[in-house]
Amino acid sequence: MFKNYLFSSVSQIFFSFFIVLFFISSVVLLISIASITLVVKMNFMDLMLVFLYLLPGTVFFIIPITFFAACILGLSRLSYDYELLVFFSLGVSPRKILFYFIPTTLLISVVLLAFSLALIPLSKSAYSDFIAEKRTKVDVNIRAGDLGQKLGDWLVYIDSAKDNEYGGLVLFSGVDLGQESFVVAQKGRVENLEGVFKLSLDSGDAYFAKNNELHKVNFENMIIQSEVKKINLSSYDLVAYWKSAFEGKKSQARRFAQAIMTSFFPLASIFLIPLFGIANPRFQKNLSYVYILGSVTLYFVLVHILSENIPFLGMVLLPVVWFFGGYYLFKKKILKVY
Repeated sequence: MFKNYLFSSVSQIFFSFFIVLFFISSVVLLISIASITLVVKMNFMDLMLVFLYLLPGTVFFIIPITFFAACILGLSRLSYDYELLVFFSLGVSPRKILFYFIPTTLLISVVLLAFSLALIPLSKSAYSDFIAEKRTKVDVNIRAGDLGQKLGDWLVYIDSAKDNEYGGLVLFSGVDLGQESFVVAQKGRVENLEGVFKLSLDSGDAYFAKNNELHKVNFENMIIQSEVKKINLSSYDLVAYWKSAFEGKKSQARRFAQAIMTSFFPLASIFLIPLFGIANPRFQKNLSYVYILGSVTLYFVLVHILSENIPFLGMVLLPVVWFFGGYYLFKKKILKVY
């Protein structure tokens, strides 16, 4: 009975927090996705697909923080409604309350490990391949009157646009054609000929700068062609992806350490749940929100510091020290009193 009552209290808070944080993160993701559409054309289904690719990385951080906060606030609400004291008087001990949380905490940590070590790398790879494939189709979205737009290796400004036909073009590139190039044309068209990017320009002038010399060419028709970079859409090797973390690649070692430390946060913090959630409402103020904010901030600041400096030692040291530190405080502050 008490177990069902406890998890009912926790689940109400968990889903409320999760929905709010999920909504906020979704809005942020959609705003970031909107910047992609400035270069690559996408329909509604494409946008939803990109959203799904980016979602696991966001949910990965929402789950442990929401679970930790919901467990503490659920216990805290029972404490300050005097319901937890009633259960204590009926023989329910803090150890028993802690025992109820262990299976769920283990499950959350396992799910987070699956997210961090498999799902997130796979979704990032799928996202990169999807964007690269879109670019190879030259299905670009060049807008009239906007500055800083790119078409291949060219910076482009246009006066008008309809489908893949443009009017009043101004192009600049310091890479393509092997020299700095500045082109002005009245009209232009974009085509993708089996992997070859083709830009056809009509009635304009071209300026080429090389070796401190400037050459001008008047043209009626100009065609600029370059091969679109081919992409590899083969299956993703997770072992090879994480293996580089142990071969001296610092950025990958940092990612691996952050994945492990974040995944074990719920399990390492299990003793903090009754420590912050159980209280005597007659003698203690409700500071559960302060405890949650402080402990989450401290843990993830340490995650950042240790992953940057001692990733492999840190990913073992932090969860272990955090776990036994929580046990010591739980034993001293809760077990001796209740």
